[in-house]
Amino acid sequence: MTENGSSLCFNMPTSSPLISDTLVTQFRRDGYCVVSGLFSSAEITEILAFFEEFKSQGDAIYDDGLRYEDVDPKQRQLRAMHPHRYSEQVKAWALNSHVASVLTTLLGHAPLLAQTMYYFKPPGGKGQGMHQDNFYLLAAPATCIAAWTSIDGADLDNGCLYVVPQSNHKSIYCPADGSEAWLGYGDSHIKPFPRDVKPIPVEVPKGATMFFDGNLIHGSGPNRTMDRFRRTFVGHYINEASEKVAKFYHPVLNMKGETVPRILAPTGGGPCGDGWEGATH
Repeated sequence: MTENGSSLCFNMPTSSPLISDTLVTQFRRDGYCVVSGLFSSAEITEILAFFEEFKSQGDAIYDDGLRYEDVDPKQRQLRAMHPHRYSEQVKAWALNSHVASVLTTLLGHAPLLAQTMYYFKPPGGKGQGMHQDNFYLLAAPATCIAAWTSIDGADLDNGCLYVVPQSNHKSIYCPADGSEAWLGYGDSHIKPFPRDVKPIPVEVPKGATMFFDGNLIHGSGPNRTMDRFRRTFVGHYINEASEKVAKFYHPVLNMKGETVPRILAPTGGGPCGDGWEGATH
């Protein structure tokens, strides 16, 4: 039943043959897992080629409405925001049936697409501060999941993700000092950072997809290489039983690419107080 008493029908989850029981257990326990083979090697090559051309088209869809050439990657993230809204091909990759199959198992419901991003992270690119995705998305009543596909291969040298295993079982951390500094690139929204946890690196092979829970604390190191990018194609998904997600992620799409109008935007009263309505992530 919904809040107004109406009844909704949702697809029942099925166990995906594309993810092992061991990886499902790891995801439930630790908040993340890495799955290989969801995209073919040809598709990874196509994604890489598409965005290499896409970055030269001059579209102002990078952070703060900037163009690719206007972003200093040593100072801020170099990423295309919501590219699926500008390209049917990108939308098709975000709605990949293999990714959807794994998400259905992990979410317990059919997935809905809320966001896409493409990180370029060139040599010298700065890392990203520790954070939790659902601090920004405010998906409710359940959290979101990221599907993070490595286009180059992510390792310690070129700036792979760091995660805090089992932090997915914790609540959303809110900035203790009321400062908005955490909205800046490289800053963590988690202040003070808990002293009893230790982030660990997760290296992701080229073409593999890392799934992680929206409450999982994670961030990334800088790209310390002189000649290698760390490109990734990322989708953020919520489950079909969701009622809300922050306004920055509308319109929400089902896996047929259709808009789902019943998903609302929260108007306050989230985990960090009435004044917090989420933000771009």
